[in-house]
Amino acid sequence: MILDELVLHDFGVYGGRQSLTLTPSSPDQPIVLVGGLNGGGKTTILEALQLCLFGGAAPSAARSVGGYEEHLRRRIHRGTGVQEAGVELAFRHTSNGVEQSYRVVRSWTIGRGGSCRETLEILRDGKLDRLATDNWAEQVEEFMPARIASLFLFDGEKVESYADPEEAPALIATAVHNLLGLDIVERLATDLSALERRKRVDASGLQVVTPADEARVELEGRREQRLALQRELAAGNDALDRANRDLRAADERFKREGGDLYERRQMLEANAETAARQRTDEERQLRELAAGAAPLVMVQELLAAVAERDRHEHETASAAGLAAILEDEHSAILELLHVAALAPTARSEIEAVLASRREQHARTGARNVHLALSSDAKLALNGLTGDAIGELRGDVEAAVARALDARRADADAGAALAAIPSAGDLEELSATRIALQSEVTRLERAKSAFETALADADRDIAQLREREARLAEADALERFKGEDADRVLLHSARVRGTLLRFREAVIARHVSRIEALVLESFQRLVRKPGLISGLAIDPVTFALQLTAGDGHVMAPSQLSAGERQLLAVAILWGLAKASGRPLPTVIDTPLGRLDSHHRSRLVERYFPHASHQVILLSTDEEISGPYHAALLPRIGRSYRLEFDEATRRTVIEDGYLQGDARRVA
Repeated sequence: MILDELVLHDFGVYGGRQSLTLTPSSPDQPIVLVGGLNGGGKTTILEALQLCLFGGAAPSAARSVGGYEEHLRRRIHRGTGVQEAGVELAFRHTSNGVEQSYRVVRSWTIGRGGSCRETLEILRDGKLDRLATDNWAEQVEEFMPARIASLFLFDGEKVESYADPEEAPALIATAVHNLLGLDIVERLATDLSALERRKRVDASGLQVVTPADEARVELEGRREQRLALQRELAAGNDALDRANRDLRAADERFKREGGDLYERRQMLEANAETAARQRTDEERQLRELAAGAAPLVMVQELLAAVAERDRHEHETASAAGLAAILEDEHSAILELLHVAALAPTARSEIEAVLASRREQHARTGARNVHLALSSDAKLALNGLTGDAIGELRGDVEAAVARALDARRADADAGAALAAIPSAGDLEELSATRIALQSEVTRLERAKSAFETALADADRDIAQLREREARLAEADALERFKGEDADRVLLHSARVRGTLLRFREAVIARHVSRIEALVLESFQRLVRKPGLISGLAIDPVTFALQLTAGDGHVMAPSQLSAGERQLLAVAILWGLAKASGRPLPTVIDTPLGRLDSHHRSRLVERYFPHASHQVILLSTDEEISGPYHAALLPRIGRSYRLEFDEATRRTVIEDGYLQGDARRVA
């Protein structure tokens, strides 16, 4: 399976239509790197992939308070007031040697009555596939089964739970059950238990309390406790949302009241000093131009008239001199022998023509001369007309424009300084912001505690369910022998026992292969190759047991925090390999909480080999500097998520984050 494109339509923080091309550039460059600040929309991309593929079965939708419709309603971008949103995912899948392209288009609209209407279309090779559209929940299992999607689409910050001694068994059990398809076995066993309860009620109105009944009461009680925890978590989430909204409102008010100006006071003072100095320099240059020939720009037409008058006077002087010269020249011409020998008529015509020429020059030379400019004056006049005066005008206009810009900049800088409030004006607002930040931190800790309690409840419920099943089997054998209900209960209990043994057999058969794949993955990642020589998963409790290089048994808790994180990644990696499916890997926050040494191991040993297509959603503090440089040869595409304050939306741009930018065609 190859993911080719993800399109977001007014989804979450992404306003308008935003798209990501995800196709790897080459087999040697399988990585698509997406960088963004916290809150910029990285996790939204992971949620969009899951939601587009799985709809209401996506993790974010399943956890949402208020149901699937409310979840879709909350995912509509709020910045533009739109009432619809959607996600699209284009991918390719090869089946029986034939590659086909698919595009999943999932959109939803808020109707007039406030209801949320979802539309799903599946395009195969560019054409609408009605059968796939109507049966997508089953069809998607062929491409990426929902039960194992968490092995390939996951949040790096939550991976460490797989190596936590308390949380790991339940998580590994769930992952292994999903991987091996044992969740179907679990559902069948649950259905059989429900059938047995109905048969017991039908068999007798008087119920004798048995250990199985007590176990069921305890199980129901724990389920009620879990439900109460869920309600408290939902209430806590609502309170956290309100606190975050109040904090954002306080931040915005702080900015409106000039808080950001106060925090930038030194920069604004420096800007004002620079603007004042620039204004002084520009006005000095303007005065220097005014002290020269610049004022003559105002009489440019008069200067042109003087130049024209000087040209006429020059023609007058030239004509007067030429008339005197022609008098003598024409007399000499008429005295020439061949002219004198001409007929009287021809000679008269020549004399008339020459006289006309002399008279014309005489008239021109007789015009009045007023200026009589000297050669120095003419030279100065030539310097003030034509291109020279145009260049001078351009210099003056540019100097005036610069001076006006400098004055405006100086006035703006002064206004910014005047707008800076005093520390006393912001004291109450600052205290409010600090209090809200503390409240948000408290609520986030409470949320984490509720989530931990929910995980504990899930683990207890699983154990109680197994205990109840065992006791119910024994109870069924004792109480309902010889009756129709007894036969149903007996066979049901036996089937559940068979299912239990089948589950154990399947796990026992595959657990050794999973152990080998996880161990191989961990040894590739860990900085100390001889740290762990063996790894075992208990097929009943799913507890992890490690064997050190010296042969001693050690618990995962004896590893350092970074080594536990690598172990958790190795568990996911090994389980993904065990699935045998060539699926893309998408990791949100890939290097969270790791130190530099262990980050290098993931960058060098895991990311380039995690899958044939790896999409990393990183913050600016994770894949940067040397980690980005080390990963660069394996990166085919890079994007950055930029939040536009003006439009209140995140925009996807080519190239990685500032400082590690690399644009890939």
